[in-house]
This record gives sequence, structure tokens and C-alpha cells, in this order.
Amino acid sequence: MGPRSRATLTVIVSLFLSLSCGGWTSVEALTPTITLYTVRRQVPNLTPTARTIYPDGYFFLPPTVGPPRGIPQVIIGDNEVRAARDLTSPIIGALRLYRSPGFATTSSDRTYAFGLIDFFNEDTISISGVINASVPVGAFNELAVVGGTGKYRNANGYYQVATLPESNSATGVIVFQVNIYIS
Repeated sequence: MGPRSRATLTVIVSLFLSLSCGGWTSVEALTPTITLYTVRRQVPNLTPTARTIYPDGYFFLPPTVGPPRGIPQVIIGDNEVRAARDLTSPIIGALRLYRSPGFATTSSDRTYAFGLIDFFNEDTISISGVINASVPVGAFNELAVVGGTGKYRNANGYYQVATLPESNSATGVIVFQVNIYIS
């Protein structure tokens, strides 16, 4: 290999490495595009916003008493979306979510979820992914942002959700912080 070939190869390798490594940013360094709060009301709450629709018969059971492991479930929700953590803040939309937990005995803590955030003004954000139900309070689960409408048309990015300490399983009220990163 001559000196010209070696120089060309060095330039090509350097260019490839700079293109493949350049532009990567730490996820922690990003600021969310949107931060909002969702409220899910489950049984025993008198006005549940999340219900098990399959299998039949588990409709009114508390969330801690579900079907045996390995039995699939379908849970639908129409949860309140609020701009502030305070439960008296105005409702600015709804998180319409479909979840299917427990398809196998080994995945009973993992839930496939898809849905959308409807901001009541014709803007929506679509999300999809797998949630690990056994994450501790305050830890984030992550789903993909897979589109949207209105000002979020063709959105992509990710959606992080964490259960907040003010959640109360005895009353069936669960509060989540949602950080949405749209690129």
C-alpha cells in the first residue's frame, strides 16, 4: 500500500468515525419538550378511569388481585392529563392507554402499552412500548413516541413516566409524572 492509499484510508476512517460518533448526546442532559402529570383512578375508586376489560369477571377486582400469572389481560384507561402535579389543577387532556400485562409467567411484570395523549385541541402524541410494572416509585419507564397530530404531526422521540409518591393504592388514585422528549 502506497503513501497515497494510506492517507486516503486514514481520511475515510476518520470521517466514518466522526460521523458515527458525532452528535450523540447523553439522555440525562436533555430537557423534556413537555412535562405533564396523569392521574389514573382504579377500583376501588368510585369513578375508575382504568378498567380490566378482559378476561370477563376481573372487571371489579382491585388492581392487586388480577388473573393468575400467565393469563393475558387487556386494560383500558382514559386518564386525566394535568399541567401541574396538584390534583386540583385544570385537566388539559386525556391519556388514552391500552395495556396488556402478563402474557407469560415470566413476563407478568412487563406490560405492553400503546395509546395517545389527546390535548383536547386536536393535538395528539402517540406512544408505544413495554412498561415494567415493578419499577420503584420515582423511577422512570420509557416508551417510544411514534407520531402525533396537529403541532405534533410526525413526532418521534421518547416518553418517560414515573409513579409519584402521592399515589394511593387504597383509594385507587395513582399519579404519574410524564416527561416527553420530541426530536
